[in-house]
Amino acid sequence: MNDIVIRRDGKWYYKNAEMFRRNIVHLLAVNIDRKEDGTYRIVLGNETTDIDVEDVPFYATGIQETEDGTIKLVFHDLQEYEIKEETRVYFKGDVPYISYRWPADTRLSRGIYWKLSDYFDFRGDEVYIVPHRRSQ
Repeated sequence: MNDIVIRRDGKWYYKNAEMFRRNIVHLLAVNIDRKEDGTYRIVLGNETTDIDVEDVPFYATGIQETEDGTIKLVFHDLQEYEIKEETRVYFKGDVPYISYRWPADTRLSRGIYWKLSDYFDFRGDEVYIVPHRRSQ
């Protein structure tokens, strides 16, 4: 087991102690790299540290919407992702995910999923988030 772990709920731990300083977590998160074998590491300059990820590396916990339908997701690690185009929602069981940097790498909190439902477009068995257009 590696020293740094990202848990299912998006919280970061170092040697089993929660990393609560979000600015440090943010610095580490923007430097996550996915290796060819599907595992993750943090690359800062010449330093590389393998990390354990229980589910996915990113967890959307906040949302900002504007009058014109712009959607910005805020992650637990303080990264922000503006949904500018149609974005597919993936499901593992009943847990929703979207793709941020890699396929299905971002878990949506339950509250964010329900807030995004105003933007859903159902296409057979697939669900898409369509920004700038709320369903009627």
